[in-house]
Amino acid sequence: MKVISVVFLCFFILACSSTKVHLYTRYLSPQEVKTVTVNLEEQGFDVINNTLVFPDGIEQSTLLYSPFVEGEDTVNILIESLEQKGWLISSVQPIVAGNHYYTKNSLGLLLLPAGISPSAKMTEADLANDYQSKACQSSMTLSLNSDASYQFSFADKLTHQNEQSQGSWQITSYPYIELISSGKNRRFYYQIEKSIVTDVVGKAEIIELKPIDEHYTLPKCTFHYGLRL
Repeated sequence: MKVISVVFLCFFILACSSTKVHLYTRYLSPQEVKTVTVNLEEQGFDVINNTLVFPDGIEQSTLLYSPFVEGEDTVNILIESLEQKGWLISSVQPIVAGNHYYTKNSLGLLLLPAGISPSAKMTEADLANDYQSKACQSSMTLSLNSDASYQFSFADKLTHQNEQSQGSWQITSYPYIELISSGKNRRFYYQIEKSIVTDVVGKAEIIELKPIDEHYTLPKCTFHYGLRL
């Protein structure tokens, strides 16, 4: 009985001591997320995925690390394992970038595929959010989903439920996005506007989607989404 207890205790200690890797998946494909996650887990890391916005100034694949990371070679093991899979970590920074902090036994891994720049034009990953109606007679939510589908939701669920309420979306020519109804009979467009506002709490990034054509049976509303920086 004592032997079994000791074995369970050892497993518990090893589990608690696993270095946590916070993997930013915002610009990665599902296959890339799976490949990187499996690779790191095979190296003994505990991988936690998130879709957070990259902190300002991150323009290349970056590793953020805590000075409390356990094991002298932990950072090198992670970097080398990623390089073997084709991911070159161009920047290694301690503790914090923007408002992203990593303490205790943890790392932040921000991977950027070739050709992607967070500070450049907005990508589909940046726009995939739930937007609330603004200056509109109807209370609505426009969900731009990461699988390229869209959905209009209404406070009154019995109102405006029609063929235009869902379908697919894409960036056509930045800063414009195109929504295509589920029956592919209707196409309508929004212009993307991004701004930074400051209030008593701090700074926030605001993304607004402004209609540039008639929406047939849909209310012609502006939609907005805010993210604290």
